[in-house]
Amino acid sequence: MLQGVTVRGSLVLAGLVLAVGVSYGLLRWVESSLRQPSPVDDREPVLVAEQVRAVRLNMAGQREYVVEAPGMAQLPGQQGTRVEQPTMDWYQPDGRTREWRVQSERGWVAADHQVVRLEGKVVMTRLAESGKPPVTITTRDVLIRPAERYAETAAPARAVTPGGEMQSVGLQAFLNEERLELLSEVRGVYEPPKR
Repeated sequence: MLQGVTVRGSLVLAGLVLAVGVSYGLLRWVESSLRQPSPVDDREPVLVAEQVRAVRLNMAGQREYVVEAPGMAQLPGQQGTRVEQPTMDWYQPDGRTREWRVQSERGWVAADHQVVRLEGKVVMTRLAESGKPPVTITTRDVLIRPAERYAETAAPARAVTPGGEMQSVGLQAFLNEERLELLSEVRGVYEPPKR
Protein backbone atom coordinates (compact mmCIF):
# COMPACT_ATOMS: atom_id res chain seq x y z
CA MET A 1 0.00 0.00 0.00
CA LEU A 2 0.87 3.60 -0.35
CA GLN A 3 2.38 5.29 2.58
CA GLY A 4 -0.05 7.35 4.62
CA VAL A 5 -3.18 5.83 3.04
CA THR A 6 -5.09 3.52 5.27
CA VAL A 7 -7.69 0.93 4.34
CA ARG A 8 -10.29 3.10 5.95
CA GLY A 9 -9.19 6.13 3.88
CA SER A 10 -9.32 4.04 0.68
CA LEU A 11 -12.86 2.93 1.47
CA VAL A 12 -13.95 6.51 2.17
CA LEU A 13 -12.34 7.65 -1.11
CA ALA A 14 -14.04 4.81 -3.03
CA GLY A 15 -17.36 5.70 -1.37
CA LEU A 16 -16.96 9.35 -2.40
CA VAL A 17 -16.16 8.38 -5.99
CA LEU A 18 -19.22 6.09 -6.04
CA ALA A 19 -21.43 8.85 -4.54
CA VAL A 20 -20.18 11.36 -7.14
CA GLY A 21 -20.90 8.86 -9.96
CA VAL A 22 -24.41 8.13 -8.67
CA SER A 23 -25.09 11.86 -8.17
CA TYR A 24 -23.90 12.65 -11.70
CA GLY A 25 -26.12 9.89 -13.17
CA LEU A 26 -29.12 11.07 -11.15
CA LEU A 27 -28.50 14.68 -12.21
CA ARG A 28 -28.38 13.66 -15.91
CA TRP A 29 -31.62 11.65 -15.51
CA VAL A 30 -33.45 14.58 -13.83
CA GLU A 31 -32.09 17.02 -16.42
CA SER A 32 -33.28 14.87 -19.33
CA SER A 33 -36.77 14.51 -17.83
CA LEU A 34 -37.05 18.33 -17.48
CA ARG A 35 -36.23 19.01 -21.14
CA GLN A 36 -39.03 20.07 -23.45
CA PRO A 37 -40.62 17.14 -25.24
CA SER A 38 -39.80 16.72 -28.89
CA PRO A 39 -41.83 19.11 -31.01
CA VAL A 40 -44.96 17.61 -32.53
CA ASP A 41 -45.57 18.11 -36.24
CA ASP A 42 -47.93 21.09 -36.09
CA ARG A 43 -49.32 20.36 -39.55
CA GLU A 44 -50.89 17.08 -38.52
CA PRO A 45 -54.61 17.22 -37.67
CA VAL A 46 -55.75 16.82 -34.08
CA LEU A 47 -59.22 15.68 -35.17
CA VAL A 48 -60.42 13.96 -38.34
CA ALA A 49 -64.10 13.36 -39.11
CA GLU A 50 -66.07 11.86 -41.98
CA GLN A 51 -69.54 12.76 -43.27
CA VAL A 52 -69.66 16.12 -41.50
CA ARG A 53 -72.77 18.30 -41.21
CA ALA A 54 -72.63 21.60 -39.31
CA VAL A 55 -75.65 23.87 -38.86
CA ARG A 56 -75.43 27.54 -37.87
CA LEU A 57 -78.59 29.08 -36.43
CA ASN A 58 -79.53 32.76 -36.49
CA MET A 59 -80.64 34.72 -33.40
CA ALA A 60 -84.23 33.50 -33.90
CA GLY A 61 -83.08 29.87 -33.81
CA GLN A 62 -83.63 29.37 -37.56
CA ARG A 63 -81.06 27.83 -39.91
CA GLU A 64 -78.69 30.46 -41.27
CA TYR A 65 -76.40 28.11 -43.16
CA VAL A 66 -75.48 24.44 -43.30
CA VAL A 67 -72.07 23.04 -44.27
CA GLU A 68 -71.72 19.43 -45.35
CA ALA A 69 -68.58 17.57 -46.41
CA PRO A 70 -67.37 13.99 -46.82
CA GLY A 71 -64.38 14.77 -44.60
CA MET A 72 -62.65 17.38 -42.47
CA ALA A 73 -59.43 17.70 -40.49
CA GLN A 74 -59.05 20.15 -37.61
CA LEU A 75 -55.49 21.47 -37.37
CA PRO A 76 -53.75 22.20 -34.05
CA GLY A 77 -53.92 25.55 -32.29
CA GLN A 78 -55.42 28.41 -34.27
CA GLN A 79 -54.66 26.89 -37.70
CA GLY A 80 -58.29 26.23 -38.58
CA THR A 81 -59.93 23.27 -40.30
CA ARG A 82 -59.38 21.74 -43.74
CA VAL A 83 -62.56 20.52 -45.45
CA GLU A 84 -62.93 18.13 -48.40
CA GLN A 85 -65.51 18.97 -51.09
CA PRO A 86 -67.61 21.30 -48.94
CA THR A 87 -71.19 22.24 -49.79
CA MET A 88 -72.58 25.32 -48.05
CA ASP A 89 -76.30 26.13 -48.15
CA TRP A 90 -77.46 29.60 -47.09
CA TYR A 91 -81.08 29.99 -46.03
CA GLN A 92 -83.46 32.91 -46.06
CA PRO A 93 -84.35 34.36 -42.61
CA ASP A 94 -87.25 31.89 -42.25
CA GLY A 95 -84.66 29.09 -41.94
CA ARG A 96 -86.62 26.86 -44.34
CA THR A 97 -86.06 28.34 -47.80
CA ARG A 98 -82.63 27.60 -49.22
CA GLU A 99 -81.37 30.56 -51.24
CA TRP A 100 -77.73 29.91 -52.16
CA ARG A 101 -75.69 26.72 -52.57
CA VAL A 102 -71.90 27.02 -52.75
CA GLN A 103 -69.71 24.03 -53.64
CA SER A 104 -65.95 23.64 -54.04
CA GLU A 105 -63.22 21.04 -54.37
CA ARG A 106 -61.78 21.78 -50.94
CA GLY A 107 -61.85 24.46 -48.31
CA TRP A 108 -60.39 25.90 -45.13
CA VAL A 109 -62.27 27.40 -42.18
CA ALA A 110 -60.54 29.83 -39.79
CA ALA A 111 -60.42 28.81 -36.14
CA ASP A 112 -62.83 31.65 -35.25
CA HIS A 113 -65.20 30.64 -38.13
CA GLN A 114 -65.20 34.22 -39.44
CA VAL A 115 -63.46 33.38 -42.74
CA VAL A 116 -63.83 30.47 -45.14
CA ARG A 117 -61.53 29.93 -48.12
CA LEU A 118 -62.91 27.76 -50.91
CA GLU A 119 -60.15 26.38 -53.10
CA GLY A 120 -60.19 24.98 -56.61
CA LYS A 121 -63.32 25.16 -58.73
CA VAL A 122 -66.19 26.94 -56.96
CA VAL A 123 -69.84 26.97 -58.08
CA MET A 124 -72.30 29.37 -56.40
CA THR A 125 -75.96 28.86 -57.30
CA ARG A 126 -78.97 30.93 -56.28
CA LEU A 127 -81.82 28.48 -56.53
CA ALA A 128 -85.15 29.22 -58.24
CA GLU A 129 -86.93 27.83 -55.14
CA SER A 130 -85.76 30.97 -53.30
CA GLY A 131 -88.33 33.00 -55.22
CA LYS A 132 -85.58 35.13 -56.77
CA PRO A 133 -84.13 34.89 -60.28
CA PRO A 134 -81.72 31.95 -60.46
CA VAL A 135 -78.03 32.59 -61.13
CA THR A 136 -75.01 30.30 -61.33
CA ILE A 137 -71.52 31.71 -60.75
CA THR A 138 -68.51 29.58 -61.65
CA THR A 139 -65.02 30.65 -60.55
CA ARG A 140 -62.02 29.56 -58.45
CA ASP A 141 -60.55 30.31 -55.03
CA VAL A 142 -63.24 32.24 -53.19
CA LEU A 143 -62.95 33.95 -49.81
CA ILE A 144 -66.21 33.97 -47.83
CA ARG A 145 -67.23 35.85 -44.69
CA PRO A 146 -70.29 33.78 -43.71
CA ALA A 147 -71.69 36.15 -41.07
CA GLU A 148 -71.79 38.96 -43.66
CA ARG A 149 -72.95 36.69 -46.51
CA TYR A 150 -70.08 38.07 -48.55
CA ALA A 151 -67.87 36.31 -51.12
CA GLU A 152 -64.98 37.52 -53.28
CA THR A 153 -62.44 36.21 -55.75
CA ALA A 154 -59.68 37.65 -57.92
CA ALA A 155 -60.00 34.78 -60.42
CA PRO A 156 -61.94 34.79 -63.69
CA ALA A 157 -65.67 34.35 -63.04
CA ARG A 158 -68.73 33.54 -65.13
CA ALA A 159 -72.30 34.32 -64.06
CA VAL A 160 -75.21 32.76 -65.94
CA THR A 161 -78.82 33.93 -65.55
CA PRO A 162 -81.92 32.88 -67.50
CA GLY A 163 -81.50 35.93 -69.75
CA GLY A 164 -77.78 36.17 -70.21
CA GLU A 165 -74.20 35.58 -69.24
CA MET A 166 -71.48 37.81 -67.79
CA GLN A 167 -67.76 37.21 -67.46
CA SER A 168 -65.15 39.12 -65.51
CA VAL A 169 -61.84 38.83 -63.77
CA GLY A 170 -62.59 39.14 -60.07
CA LEU A 171 -65.92 39.61 -58.40
CA GLN A 172 -67.51 40.57 -55.11
CA ALA A 173 -70.87 39.11 -54.12
CA PHE A 174 -72.96 40.84 -51.45
CA LEU A 175 -75.57 38.11 -51.08
CA ASN A 176 -77.79 39.92 -48.54
CA GLU A 177 -78.05 42.89 -50.88
CA GLU A 178 -78.45 40.79 -54.05
CA ARG A 179 -75.52 42.76 -55.47
CA LEU A 180 -72.75 41.37 -57.65
CA GLU A 181 -69.75 43.56 -58.53
CA LEU A 182 -67.67 42.47 -61.51
CA LEU A 183 -64.20 43.92 -61.03
CA SER A 184 -62.38 43.98 -64.39
CA GLU A 185 -62.43 42.79 -68.01
CA VAL A 186 -66.22 42.59 -67.90
CA ARG A 187 -68.08 41.13 -70.89
CA GLY A 188 -71.69 40.07 -71.15
CA VAL A 189 -74.56 38.94 -73.30
CA TYR A 190 -78.20 39.60 -72.47
CA GLU A 191 -81.30 38.35 -74.28
CA PRO A 192 -84.54 39.96 -73.17
CA PRO A 193 -87.39 37.52 -72.59
CA LYS A 194 -89.58 36.86 -75.62
CA ARG A 195 -93.18 38.00 -75.32
